Amino acid sequence: MSEKLKKKTFCKWEKEDIKENISVIYDLTAKPKYVCQNCARVAKQKVNLCKPYEFKKSDA
Repeated sequence: MSEKLKKKTFCKWEKEDIKENISVIYDLTAKPKYVCQNCARVAKQKVNLCKPYEFKKSDA
């Protein structure tokens, strides 16, 4: 797994990248801190989302 792929937004991952890196996707999305305001994907790091919004305790 390249570090470059870990820093891409999920929208830019190719289908083959997704198929070959499911365990990496799990690591990048487990216990999410951000949600994308465009596509509703979630991630630990905002670098993986195109329009990240940080979850706040008051949002729950």
